[in-house]
Amino acid sequence: MSLFREDMIRDDYKADIQAIRDQHGDGVIIDWIERYYASSDVDRDDVMMALGIDYVGTFYELTRAYDVDKPEPDPVEEVRQAEVVRLVLDGKEVPQELRQPTSWKPMIN
Repeated sequence: MSLFREDMIRDDYKADIQAIRDQHGDGVIIDWIERYYASSDVDRDDVMMALGIDYVGTFYELTRAYDVDKPEPDPVEEVRQAEVVRLVLDGKEVPQELRQPTSWKPMIN
């Protein structure tokens, strides 16, 4: 499990981040940060809403404070994205099978 690193937070954010930690606990915060890194379905606004963060700076300080591993890039997905970009830049139509990642599947919360 990822650990909280208070030394990574600027002093002016410490009280806000401690309030978030008190309200949700480290496990919930780490879960949301992992979702943010792992899924394109979860964006910054989703995490901010779930954790009650009002200021974007607090969000970024929070992500720095928790040493959460980011997933490795998917080589197959990177090739697919490069092909989509190439087709778009060449003014060609992107085939339906390239419009969504092959690993895409709906996420149930």
